[in-house]
Amino acid sequence: MDTLLIAPFIEFLQGLPAEVTSLILFGVCMVAILLLLRFFGAQGLYLYNIVAVLASNIQVLKGVQFSVGAEPVALGTVVFATTYLCSDILTEYYGKAAAKMGIWFCFSAQILMTLLMIMAVGYPSLPAGAIGSPGTEHMALTEQAMSLLFTPSPRILLASLLAFAVSQLSDIGVFQWISKLTRKRWLWLRTTVSAWISALVDTVLFSVLAWMLLSPTPVNISVLIFTYILGTLITRALIGVLSAPVMYMSKAFLPLKRSLYVQ
Repeated sequence: MDTLLIAPFIEFLQGLPAEVTSLILFGVCMVAILLLLRFFGAQGLYLYNIVAVLASNIQVLKGVQFSVGAEPVALGTVVFATTYLCSDILTEYYGKAAAKMGIWFCFSAQILMTLLMIMAVGYPSLPAGAIGSPGTEHMALTEQAMSLLFTPSPRILLASLLAFAVSQLSDIGVFQWISKLTRKRWLWLRTTVSAWISALVDTVLFSVLAWMLLSPTPVNISVLIFTYILGTLITRALIGVLSAPVMYMSKAFLPLKRSLYVQ
């Protein structure tokens, strides 16, 4: 019963190329964004962004080998990049203030989640005599996994929070600037360009802070560019292009009763 449906689905995904799984993941994210927008309006997008940011911060700890690359890369890019689409939808239909509010919700959620999980990891370990009693078979393994997943590196956490806030604000600012410049025409242009610029800001700022300025063993410029920046930028640029059609579709998924949501 514990493995019903879930285990076969995971096995199915594991049998696919990593690129195909990434496309499926992107599709799931897009459907979730549109449905949450339809049923909950701006609040639905706030919910999506919070969950996506928290999930991507966990996914980034898993490595995967893509057929187009020689080295394994960290996950998280696909889910995290979709948060910029939410910010664009919020800016387009609910205004700049509503979009900025979404950023601070996510920022606060990251800090709160980190604090709560640090407290959980801080509980004393089960005594040796307790392991093996009914219901505790997996608790020792779970404790190790939680400690590995939720004990943050201060420099990574700081770099992540700063890069997130600055890049999201950049995305909103660029999106709105292009909207005014083009008199709200060419929605695809402001969606794509704002995604590309925010991706550049986030990736470069995080990489420079985490792997050079705050790192006890800084990497050289070549490693920084070719290992930590270029691969992520290419992926996020592609996601920016794929997000443009969804931006057009989002208008049809606006909630019917707009007055119930942020204006």
